[in-house]
Amino acid sequence: MAQDFAQRRRVAVALAITVIAAPTAFLLNRSSGDDDPATAATVATLVGTVAPAGGTASPAVPQTESPNETDPLGTSAAGYLSGTTVPADAVSAQIAVPRLPESVKGMATFSSSIDSTLRCRTGEGVPFNATITVTNLDNSRSVQCVSSIGGERPEETVVLATETFAQIADLTDAPVPVQITWASN
Repeated sequence: MAQDFAQRRRVAVALAITVIAAPTAFLLNRSSGDDDPATAATVATLVGTVAPAGGTASPAVPQTESPNETDPLGTSAAGYLSGTTVPADAVSAQIAVPRLPESVKGMATFSSSIDSTLRCRTGEGVPFNATITVTNLDNSRSVQCVSSIGGERPEETVVLATETFAQIADLTDAPVPVQITWASN
């Protein structure tokens, strides 16, 4: 019975605080609202000046304005600086771009007749005795081998050893789309 009385007392105190605190908070917030122009937020924007020919521009002067009434956050529209500047020297920037390796896109398959995992047979466009990187375009896995097996050019761009092909794709997926890259000398 005492526990039920304590629970009722807690509920009554919480109800009294809610009944008194909620309207008080509402009234206090309402009295400091945006209706009073003296307490309205002030937002600064920059207004640029155009430099006279051969001269320097005067510094930008901040101006204040009231926020837009339709803007719920009270922020002003974006400000833009006007005028143009000419670089002191007319030298264009130079960017060093590394040379991309030579590459060919094609299909890769495997053969059990290739006994070394370091060797492969390549088709048209790939140089003989070059160390090539074969990248599977479906899953981005790659392997390296040397295109050092001669003979008749294969239909596919590259024929790998079975173990080497298994590193970039499942054997049941053959042939797979690949990109072959090598460094040119």
